[in-house]
Amino acid sequence: MPVTVGNCRISKITEQTASFKLTSLFPDHLCDMADDEDKYIELSVHSWVIKTASDIIIIDTATGNHRNRNNVPLFHQLNTNYLQNLKQAGFSPEDVTYVLLTHLHTDHVGWNTGGRDGKWKPFFPNARYICSETELEHCKKDEKRRELYQDSILPLIENGKLETIDIQASPLFAGILKFMPTPGHSIDHASITLQSAGEYALFTGDIMHNPVQFAYPHWNSVFCENKPLAEQSRIKAIDWCKEHHALWFSSHFPGASYGRVLEITHGQKSSAIYEEK
Repeated sequence: MPVTVGNCRISKITEQTASFKLTSLFPDHLCDMADDEDKYIELSVHSWVIKTASDIIIIDTATGNHRNRNNVPLFHQLNTNYLQNLKQAGFSPEDVTYVLLTHLHTDHVGWNTGGRDGKWKPFFPNARYICSETELEHCKKDEKRRELYQDSILPLIENGKLETIDIQASPLFAGILKFMPTPGHSIDHASITLQSAGEYALFTGDIMHNPVQFAYPHWNSVFCENKPLAEQSRIKAIDWCKEHHALWFSSHFPGASYGRVLEITHGQKSSAIYEEK
């Protein structure tokens, strides 16, 4: 069900869910897991759609169908109902005015494009696509992401649809959204803040993969490129949400995938907990 933040209506568009072993996701923290060595958790892959009076904005575009992704089952040659789910939520690709990308990993950029006449074309033909200039330059040089670049990024550039920005000096998009630097998971990973009618939200990209990281913000996933920076970014995002009483919109939490960040006190110490909505 859509959720309202200020004057915005926010919908989750699911691509797929998958089961992942906890120890495989956080292999550096086995000593903290004791009784959870055999535990499996669910990961969701989805987009967020924000509807305002004048714009429809998508944050991240999941994995995409029919992509060659090194035979990794979670990403390779998918055939999901993403488009049907988008339309069922009341949106068509032509409606979208902005696509904002938190970073350029496989499960966040795939529906940037769609196959048409044997070529990859922008899937949201009327949208401005926005990403970090640093992320783009890094992606271009990354041999592991060659096919991703060819099918999900280059067609945007060739069609004049991709705009790059300095995340540190992000402008305001649609009057409500701004990139916030949260590097670590990737070289210039960004979260996206929303402010509307006195209410706030944070779209956190891959800062966290599971709510357990609120209790253990030092836990880095197997996917984090710079682990010390990733930990700092998690703490920064938690503090921002507490300060602004903001909703936390994740990219991979199961269930509703969004919730409230609360502060609890234990004696002289305080910590954050996540309450799913």
